[in-house]
Amino acid sequence: MRLLANVAVGVALCALAQPAGAVEVKYLYRLSNFSGVIPYSDVEMCADPAHDEIYVGEGDLIRVFNASGMEIYDFSHDAMSYGAILDIGVMPSGDILVLSYRQPTEARAGGSQVTRYNYRGEPLGSFEVHGLPSELAGFTPNRLAIRQDSLVFASTASLLVVTTDFEGTYRRHVDLLATLPKNDKAREGAELGGFYVDDQGAILYTIPTAFRAFRLKPDGTADSWGKPGSGPGSFSVVGAILAAPNGYTLVADRARGAVLVFDPSLRFVREFGNRGPIVEQLNRPGLMVFGRDGKLYVSQLGYHGLSVFALTTP
Repeated sequence: MRLLANVAVGVALCALAQPAGAVEVKYLYRLSNFSGVIPYSDVEMCADPAHDEIYVGEGDLIRVFNASGMEIYDFSHDAMSYGAILDIGVMPSGDILVLSYRQPTEARAGGSQVTRYNYRGEPLGSFEVHGLPSELAGFTPNRLAIRQDSLVFASTASLLVVTTDFEGTYRRHVDLLATLPKNDKAREGAELGGFYVDDQGAILYTIPTAFRAFRLKPDGTADSWGKPGSGPGSFSVVGAILAAPNGYTLVADRARGAVLVFDPSLRFVREFGNRGPIVEQLNRPGLMVFGRDGKLYVSQLGYHGLSVFALTTP
């Protein structure tokens, strides 16, 4: 493991225009090391608000950045043994979970598995989701969320969401496709563009082909919103979704390069990013995660790096 100095990055805060009293967004910086901005392109990441750090996985390397966006250390993920990184999460204990996919070989079966590391990046063991009912045979998750005492896995291809304990033992599942009305056009060629579980257990997700975002509450009630288009508040190629402070929701539009903000009533408030060459603009935003104090981390395509914003809601 390579240790780097914990130093601050001097950046100019660039406020994005917004009406008085509305949601405020400020561009802060892009994640960097001593060589400058790291040219990330659509990487996996998770935040550790307790330590104000961000973990980023790319290839077989996981890097950790401090509150100023500087790399402070890294460790290797053995892709040959554990498979390619699909998602990352930080446990309440501070241990890191890496969801990966291992290709099948003549000597062993393939599939998704979780590898647990301590804060030094030392592997503590691995496990697969187990105890699944027969109808979920072949479940291959590629998304992971850590909530309270549970792990939540999702398959973006099958729209299945499985909840387990911290050891991967099955507890329950939901078929998101089955929650949609049979005549809903969202069922046609459905695949998840974004997936998130909020602190109350609601599942937020997007379906690009439907040009809509969805929220399934723990009591089984559901909301959906969105409309196709290229103007503010509309969805072109809808992607990541994220619960923001005070009941707001963020949805990324990959084609337009914008992050859309919706209030607790799911009414469009504003958007920011918008594809372009200026540093605070975004190029096909990918994943989004929140860190401490409203810091929003947004990955993007085209090796434009991982951008950090400060978001404040009323």
